[in-house]
Amino acid sequence: MRFVLWLALLSCLPLLGQRDLSGVAEIRQALGRLNVLGNVLMIAAHPDDENTALLAYFARGRHMRTAYLSLTRGEGGQNLIGPEQGELLGLIRTHELLEARRVDGAEQFFTSAVDFGFSKSADETLAKWGREKILREMVRTIDEFRPDVILLRFSGTPRDGHGHHQASAILGKEAYLAASWKATRLLFNVFAFTPEQQRAAAALPGRLEVDTGEFNPILGRSYTEIAGISRSMHRSQGMGAAQRRGPSENYLTLVAGEPAAKDVFDGIDTSWKRLPGGAPIGEILAQASKEFVSGRPEKIVPLLLKARPLIARIDHPLARRKLQELDETAALCTGLWLEAQSARHTVIAGSPVPVRLTAINRSSFPLRWMDAELPYNKPVSINSNVTGPSQDVRFEIRAGTEALELHRPVLHRYVDPIQGELTRPVEALPPAAVNLQQQTMLFPDGRARELRLLVKANRPRASGTVRLATPAGWSAEPGELAFDLAEAGREAPLTFTVKPPAQSGEVRLQAVARVDGASVTTSVKVISYPHIPPITVVREAAMNLVRADVRNLARSVGYVMGAGDEVPDALRQIGADVALLNSDHLATGDLSAFDAVVIGVRGFNTRPDLRANFDRLLEYVRSGGVMIVQYNVAEGGFFGPKTGALDRIGPYPLEVGRARVTVEEAPVSFPDPDHPLLRFPNRITAEDFKGWVQERGLYLASKWDPRYQPVLESHDPGEQPLPGGMLYARYGKGVYIFSAYAWFRQLPAGVPGAYRIFANMLSAGRADATP
Repeated sequence: MRFVLWLALLSCLPLLGQRDLSGVAEIRQALGRLNVLGNVLMIAAHPDDENTALLAYFARGRHMRTAYLSLTRGEGGQNLIGPEQGELLGLIRTHELLEARRVDGAEQFFTSAVDFGFSKSADETLAKWGREKILREMVRTIDEFRPDVILLRFSGTPRDGHGHHQASAILGKEAYLAASWKATRLLFNVFAFTPEQQRAAAALPGRLEVDTGEFNPILGRSYTEIAGISRSMHRSQGMGAAQRRGPSENYLTLVAGEPAAKDVFDGIDTSWKRLPGGAPIGEILAQASKEFVSGRPEKIVPLLLKARPLIARIDHPLARRKLQELDETAALCTGLWLEAQSARHTVIAGSPVPVRLTAINRSSFPLRWMDAELPYNKPVSINSNVTGPSQDVRFEIRAGTEALELHRPVLHRYVDPIQGELTRPVEALPPAAVNLQQQTMLFPDGRARELRLLVKANRPRASGTVRLATPAGWSAEPGELAFDLAEAGREAPLTFTVKPPAQSGEVRLQAVARVDGASVTTSVKVISYPHIPPITVVREAAMNLVRADVRNLARSVGYVMGAGDEVPDALRQIGADVALLNSDHLATGDLSAFDAVVIGVRGFNTRPDLRANFDRLLEYVRSGGVMIVQYNVAEGGFFGPKTGALDRIGPYPLEVGRARVTVEEAPVSFPDPDHPLLRFPNRITAEDFKGWVQERGLYLASKWDPRYQPVLESHDPGEQPLPGGMLYARYGKGVYIFSAYAWFRQLPAGVPGAYRIFANMLSAGRADATP
């Protein structure tokens, strides 16, 4: 699906987080950065691969310009906090990275590489990414950022595990050699997650050591404490981390370039002396830092202004960057508040954006704006228009004989009654949005189904019609429906009846609104979580229509939501009445009312109430019910401490492993072709495993009691058979099924075979009725 995103997914532009510090600490940091001209670039594959402690050490402690290049946006991962997958998850993880950078002080870069899910091979990764394309983007990032030191987070060998990890280091080495800008050295930041790995890293010859546990009195934290806060921003991946105190050694080894004896920047001049004519600038800025008084920061502004023309005369990227930093530092020292505020957070695409520009001088240092003096602590505002919401507004502030150039984004400022004052970006939207309620609609037989959508007004007095453009063989009635919405933000529900053809197949349906004589074919979705800003996604108002014969005999299904998925809505499409079970239902509810109870993805990882009431669920099975347990993440090692959450997830012993089948086309065989789950009520064949997306399964069972029967077997090319993806057991009068196949991906994607197999699992309690 092609997305049109308000946040452009650019490959090489740095994305900056919001300001995290304030007052004296922020000014001290800014003054430190002004007099340091060193750059550090870290490279890895995904959001959450970065070493946040090391980023904080260089950015906050050494005042280097520091950045993390994540080759992907993590769109192939799992989501612990909600149902978003694919590109939408990539957006969430992008913003989690920006929040992490806001804390550790680094910048963020990306390439266009797509996270297509877990890969066991660097060769597969490089082929799917397009090796030369991603290499060119990495080289461009290096040439533009000009790092003195490049840090690889992975080794480029099979010890990295994930094929994406390996590929990031392989390409990192190639980019280092191919770039026009020659970094002084390329280092590998040796990963050491266990005591054994830590001891091995500490014994490496020629290693460099960095203690990120060092305490920074200006910040009031060590870099490992900052790292704990930064890493905990990756909430969609369950990466909450401790704020560690005390020593924390990081080890780096030389991959290429000049060796270093003691320090990462050995032999690299990071002072102003590295630029022609820069020495006097360094002296002035050192004097400014020395004379800084916390209660009167504006006193050093004359020194900053003295350095400004000297910097402006140097034609070099580093000098141009430092000129921007100097202007922002002067703004900090004068308490200068600049804002470009929009009265609304949405505007109609193509229309000018009215903004109110405000400046406040909160110091005694004289400043001028728009040819007028800025009075002390009094807002001065003017109204203006900008051409688009993504345009930064340029403020020119006169300070003595110098003109400070400062840029501010267009924001909407508002007050939430619970959270207080908040801001959000201004987004350009169509006059109305046609919002479909799902990405796929399944027709399990030849009967027509109702399709409901919402038309939302993005401006006052939005009216028009909506029709469904159906492919040949399909029909929708009525031909069109009218809507008339007086206020922006209002919605109108519309219902069409869609009739499928008799034969199986999949087509694409487009919803089209007509507003003021123009066609609108886009929907608008807002992703909202408390740890990141709201994300508005504008995409095609289209969905897949799938006609496939699916029989399901389970009419009432209880669903225990785990980390969040879209499986319940998918089950409703095959005629199941799905109830989401909360803690009270599990503790005291009448489970016998359900034909089947399904445990959602990561249910045992995330739901203590599920573990607490597991005996009730087993009694439900023993009395004749059907329980289906989907995948849970293995514990221990890199996957975090063992909590005991997975010690008991079935009626008999069963151990969740770390095995995956990552190739979605991997052959699937049937250990017992006559097993009830393969023949009732849908006959399952190899055809049912065609058209799968991203993967077959994840965290398959590694050990199980012989009373479980393997139903399916699959494995990646060249690997041993893995029959632990679906296990079936009779327990009392009922049926227990463990299934780590990726139903949470296949069902929302409309894979017909996935619906047929899941329907058989739901109907397992009636398998004895097989004719």
